[in-house]
Order: sequence, then C-alpha cells, then structure tokens
Amino acid sequence: MKGEKIDNSMVDAKDVNAGGNVFVMKSRALTGLFTRIRDRETKPREYVHYSKRLMRILAEEAFTYLPTSQTTVMTPTHVPYTGHLSIIDTNPDKVCAVSIVRAGDSLLESLRECAPAVRVGKMWIQRDESSKEKNAIHSCTKLPKGIDDMDVILCDPMLATGGSSIEALRTLVEEYGVKQERIVFANVISCPEGLNAVGKAFPRVKIVTAWVDKGLNEEKFILPGLGDYGDRFFNTV
Repeated sequence: MKGEKIDNSMVDAKDVNAGGNVFVMKSRALTGLFTRIRDRETKPREYVHYSKRLMRILAEEAFTYLPTSQTTVMTPTHVPYTGHLSIIDTNPDKVCAVSIVRAGDSLLESLRECAPAVRVGKMWIQRDESSKEKNAIHSCTKLPKGIDDMDVILCDPMLATGGSSIEALRTLVEEYGVKQERIVFANVISCPEGLNAVGKAFPRVKIVTAWVDKGLNEEKFILPGLGDYGDRFFNTV
C-alpha cells in the first residue's frame, strides 16, 4: 500500500530458511549508503555514485568466499608476513563473473574495478511483469569456454522472488556443469522469499548479500526496497 510504514531494520539471516549458506555483510558504512540509494529524491548521478561505493564493498566481501592460498611476503621492515590471497588475485583467469543483464551489469562494473582481469559472462534474463508470479524469461547466454572448471561470481543487485537467479543458477549448474560449491551469488538487497527459494533450489551455492529487507508486496517488489535497481542506475526510469 502506498505510504505504508515499514520496519526498516534488517531481517536476521538466522530467520531465513536458505540452507545455512546465506552470508550478510557487516559494515557500519552500509546504513548511510542504503539511506542514499533508497531515497526516491536521490538523483541519477548521485545514485550511481553511492551505489558504486556500496557495490565495491560487496565485491570485496564476495571475493573472500572464493578459494585462497597461503603466501609469505617480506615487509619493508625486513620481517616476513604470512597471509592469504584469493584466487581472484593469484589466478583471475580461473574466475568468471556472470551478470544477469541488465541490473547485474552495475555490480559487474564495480567487481571489475576491483579485479579487472576476471573473466566475464552474461545472461539475458528478465522477469515477466505481466505474469502474476513474475516468471523469468531467459533470452540468451554468453559464457567463456571452460567455465565448468572455474569459480563463478553471479552478479544481480536485487533478489526478490528468486526467479531470475534460479534460472541463471540452473543454467550454470545443469547446462554448463559448474559445481554449486564453486558459485558465489552476490546481491545488494534481498528478502526472505527470494533467499528461501534460491537456498531450496541450490543449497550449496553461497549467497552474499548486503541487506535483507522484510519481504515482498503483492506486486512482488521488495519492501521497503529502493525501486527498480537497473532503471535507477542506468537512468531509464
């Protein structure tokens, strides 16, 4: 309902039945950034600015769920330091970032700013706004050869019903042979309905989300949400 007052607090991931593979970011920076991009008065230029700040944090968080290797470096003080490096830094050719066009391209941009050598794939999937359940329509897929032997980061800023995400994951797993355990699904904003649906369909996929909103309205839009992410980011409102 227009003007309906919504509890703005985040849903606890423990209350989401998604197979235990949901990871919600913890950063004090998020509240201010989400306040900016949720505001309907935020202009397109500002929306892109604050979204990209947020998505770069999300990209770095998503990288931490990829395989790592131990390495020792020498510091300027001539003292060795033993740490870990992600495969995104040591062998980016074995990582593919797959965006669900069009909104997913916004997150892909930020991810590639952090890891410019990562491989890229695209899926043209959109939800049918004329259908009651907002069913996913899959038009085209373009993925690099050998993706079945890569770690994959699936990029889609919004997880609402989960229809588009499930179709993308089905394509990766069933048609291209990518193992669920090697997929990280990164999204900016989600809700219990979408998390539950994706978790039930693909329980071994790791879902990294910046925020979990209260749920969906009758039109299947996230509340309190932020509108259509792709329209606002690419200024096609």
